[in-house]
Amino acid sequence: MSERVKPIYAKGFFSMDTQGVVKQYTVFFYTDPDHYYAGLSKEELKRELNMLRRNMQQFLDEEVIRINGERVRARVIHVNVGLMTISTPFIEFLITFRGPLRSGLNTYDDEYEEEVTEYPYDILWWLPGKVVEVHMPGDINVMGNILLARVGSGIRVGGKESISFIVN
Repeated sequence: MSERVKPIYAKGFFSMDTQGVVKQYTVFFYTDPDHYYAGLSKEELKRELNMLRRNMQQFLDEEVIRINGERVRARVIHVNVGLMTISTPFIEFLITFRGPLRSGLNTYDDEYEEEVTEYPYDILWWLPGKVVEVHMPGDINVMGNILLARVGSGIRVGGKESISFIVN
């Protein structure tokens, strides 16, 4: 990735089913004044996609994700690069992981290195039960089993985040 390609926004959608399978779709939007992504050949794009997949997987491997105390491993299953405009590329990731759920109270925990956000992002969780407690930065809005977190630029994130929810 060119040094002049800069992130401007990200959106993450997480859906957890009643079996504890999480399917995550995350897209990052960039400004690309030199049209780096638009100028990639097919072979260069293939190398870029492989590098993006490795980098995201490494980032995920450094996170400690737990569902009900059991460590789970997230895995990148797909990556794609697209263009909104010639100077506004986006990178999409499909990620999955699975953890044990039980009847009653369940907790998703994620620990990762603290940092200050360079760009705003939104996260939407669709969980298999009512959200009862959330510990994460940003403006949090809970509507039953749906959680929306809006995090602005310049916000300290990371450390330990958690979501507790009830499965009937």
